[in-house]
Amino acid sequence: MEDFMSFPCEPVGRRSECSQCGRPSSVCLCPFLPKKPIDIKSSVYIVQHPREEKRPVRTDYLVKGCLPDDRCFILRGKRFSSKRHPALDAVCNSPNTVILYPGPSAVKITEVPELCESNEFYNIIVVDGTWAQAKGIFRNNPLLQKPLQVQLSDMGPSEFVIRVQPTFESLSTVESVAIALSVLEKEPQIRKTMLTALRGLCQLQLDCGAVEHHCREFHKNKSQENRENVEDR
Repeated sequence: MEDFMSFPCEPVGRRSECSQCGRPSSVCLCPFLPKKPIDIKSSVYIVQHPREEKRPVRTDYLVKGCLPDDRCFILRGKRFSSKRHPALDAVCNSPNTVILYPGPSAVKITEVPELCESNEFYNIIVVDGTWAQAKGIFRNNPLLQKPLQVQLSDMGPSEFVIRVQPTFESLSTVESVAIALSVLEKEPQIRKTMLTALRGLCQLQLDCGAVEHHCREFHKNKSQENRENVEDR
């Protein structure tokens, strides 16, 4: 009997990838992305936890796919200092910079002061990761505590239904950026365009077997409701 190990193995075929969005061709997102980057004046800075980059399904690449390269930047890491990150330091010290992070001192996005000059623009910082990761990055980096803290409220539940959100008001990175830009640039179409890309991503994943999720707060309330119903019997 011949040793089957002596036969050469067939090379494993690698899935083809889209050169534009970087996704496998079978789940390419390009049909859902704008043909041209959205024309914006603001600059978006995504401060991303290193573990978020390894997630198979995330929304930072939707932001990059919708916005011009010179208006969208991704900085990965857990620690950021003025010495090691002078460019980020300059952004955080600018009076036109806001950081999307909820809290007692945060103002609503609709209450952000308008810029005085027409040629000025906003810098929008968003922390990308799980809630625990985002909290750690914000608390451990005084640099990120310098800009005006802004929160998005009363915006409806997240449409990123293929990933569990902690609360009803928790939003994905692409949703947060879309809402902030549409409000600060006074252009509602920005939100519509960027959420089209998100819906496309979710539908592709659902078609491939992903499951639609409710947020943790929903399940918590449901459990409490079930307990109360049992006690009332």
